[in-house]
Amino acid sequence: MKTLYLAVMLLLLLVPCTRAAEPDDQHPLQLTAEVVGSRYCAGDRVNILQLTVRLRYQNVGSQKLLVYRGKNLFYQTRIRGGAEKPYEVVVTNSRYNDAEAETLGERKPGSAFVTLRPGATYETEIVVGVGVARGARGANTILQGEHTLQVITSSWYESRKLAEELRERWRGAGLLWIDPVAARPLNFAVGSEAPAAACR
Repeated sequence: MKTLYLAVMLLLLLVPCTRAAEPDDQHPLQLTAEVVGSRYCAGDRVNILQLTVRLRYQNVGSQKLLVYRGKNLFYQTRIRGGAEKPYEVVVTNSRYNDAEAETLGERKPGSAFVTLRPGATYETEIVVGVGVARGARGANTILQGEHTLQVITSSWYESRKLAEELRERWRGAGLLWIDPVAARPLNFAVGSEAPAAACR
């Protein structure tokens, strides 16, 4: 009997313990980025690399979040040739889409916002373009080889005063998220092959 008891206890110790992740209400909105496509073409003076990047927002907190997804989203891209090197390219971009004119002051959030329940996700895509130098690297260009890309997205473009007013007005629908969100840097490479076609 004692041998059986020891065998059961040993089995329990060897089985991994799986626990649900605790909600993170200090940093409830998590952003991840993934390169899902690329286009490489020859420009007049530099080659152009266009990366299609999928952005995935996830609510890892314990309450509903209202996340802006409208036409006035701004994002910053930062590219460098290695983890310890300074950033070679830092660009602030605006995302264009076909959203209708935005109305922000309504009693309820409109189509410019997505409601994320705890654990829910929202995905969108952006195109990040960067010049690839053919010889010596110039301003806002990179060289061939391995690089990292970090994307930081805005979550609000109006005044802080309006944000606080809407947070209070919409609190029954969720927490209006207004802080920038940064994705972890991702790796990409620029090969040595020449672009197959000219940029159009």
